[in-house]
Amino acid sequence: MSSDMTPRQYYESNGYYICRKLIPADWIDKLVGHYKTDIVPAKNPFYRQNSSQYEANRLTKHGYVTQSFLDIHEYKKYPDFSLSAMKIYTSDIVRAALKDVTGFDSCNLMQTMLFDANTETWPHQDWWYLDSVPNGHLLAGWFALEDIDERAGRFFVLPKSQTVDLHSDTPNLPHTEWIARMRAYVAKHPDQVHAPALEKGDVLFWNSRVVHGSLATKDASFSRRSLTAHYMPSEFTFGNIFSERKWIQYKTYNGMKYYRNQPDYSLFNRLKYGIKTSVYDSPRVIRGLRKIQKALAR
Repeated sequence: MSSDMTPRQYYESNGYYICRKLIPADWIDKLVGHYKTDIVPAKNPFYRQNSSQYEANRLTKHGYVTQSFLDIHEYKKYPDFSLSAMKIYTSDIVRAALKDVTGFDSCNLMQTMLFDANTETWPHQDWWYLDSVPNGHLLAGWFALEDIDERAGRFFVLPKSQTVDLHSDTPNLPHTEWIARMRAYVAKHPDQVHAPALEKGDVLFWNSRVVHGSLATKDASFSRRSLTAHYMPSEFTFGNIFSERKWIQYKTYNGMKYYRNQPDYSLFNRLKYGIKTSVYDSPRVIRGLRKIQKALAR
């Protein structure tokens, strides 16, 4: 990265920025300790980022959880684990980095994830799923919890791809078709794929409009243990490219406002989010459901 540019200038130009050794090793060790003792052996289902379903852990032969975890920052049954994650997500050093990168004084925590094994996330832009309103101000951070070996399947971005728009020409474009367009775009621009080596404590921040994903795993004996967090400058409203969500309720931890969309497992929540997943490929239906949700929240 050019030393002639500030973090904000680099981020605005390229759509991403890497903060090296941002997170102290002892913070990471505490989180990983709770993860190994509390979360990996747990029998109850967790909501999964990669499948949009509540599922119990499935382990590889090397002992890594195959599915990713969504919204880990407020698990009711595992408070020690969630608090160790929140210490990282809401820390002064992370908030200072967010300010350096974005120029905004404060950000809200909107979504979190944890990856153990590589789920090989498809190429996408976050603004389809979550973003600021107006669009383009939300950003995410990928936190390396260990030195990520190239054979594990590294996280990648396409620098300067924040200008790419593969949906607005087709009203009500199904999600599956949009993902197909994303895959095709990356396949046509392989020279633009940037998968930097990230070591324990490094954080890569990227903009909601930047194309990103995960490379394929080359050797499953390697984990790629990491956190992600999505942040939004506090002055904006939450939403995505389809809608605005003014009715959400924030909580506060360590002086940072946060939101949790995916609750802990229950039969009701399994049914509720199963219905949501089943209609996800129809933007018209999603808009209708969100109007109902908005009306009920009033």
